[in-house]
Amino acid sequence: MPTVASALAAVAAHDALMRAGDNRGIMSAMRLLSFALALSLCTVGTVTASADDTGKTYGDGVSLTRAVPMASLLDSPKTHAGKTVRVDGVITRVCQSMGCWIEIADPALGRGVRFKARDGVIVFPKDAAGRKVSAQGTFEEIATSPVREAHGDHAKSVENSGKPVPAEPTEKIYWVRVSGAVLY
Repeated sequence: MPTVASALAAVAAHDALMRAGDNRGIMSAMRLLSFALALSLCTVGTVTASADDTGKTYGDGVSLTRAVPMASLLDSPKTHAGKTVRVDGVITRVCQSMGCWIEIADPALGRGVRFKARDGVIVFPKDAAGRKVSAQGTFEEIATSPVREAHGDHAKSVENSGKPVPAEPTEKIYWVRVSGAVLY
């Protein structure tokens, strides 16, 4: 949003351009106009970047009053599977495509859990890594196998190689289907 000062500078530059009778006057007016434009763009960036989103709620927010320790989720995931949990921690990564997931870790443990939103329902800020957060949702077990998790041609080559493909998943992955969060 342009400020009054940048708008006045743009008007002055326009007036100078209109009065200019030689190339020096035109060049001077163009420099002034460029400066006014740059000033207004800097102001827009400053307003957006300095907007205080501390305490901003995403999705349904957080209603549970008690957080489950990250160590408890990671050490005994089957105990929490299918239950709504709240976790407090630090965001270590954010989906850079759509902002649809965040990873929350306990700094003392150095590891954490991914919190995935339904695409487009919650969009986390892509620059939220390093921020404290409280988030809640359903802790889910996702069955997977190395073949299904392999990417692109590698997955096709393993399936087509004639080697037996595990019928049952060989690895369990857990995440939280996030329903809401609050950034601090």
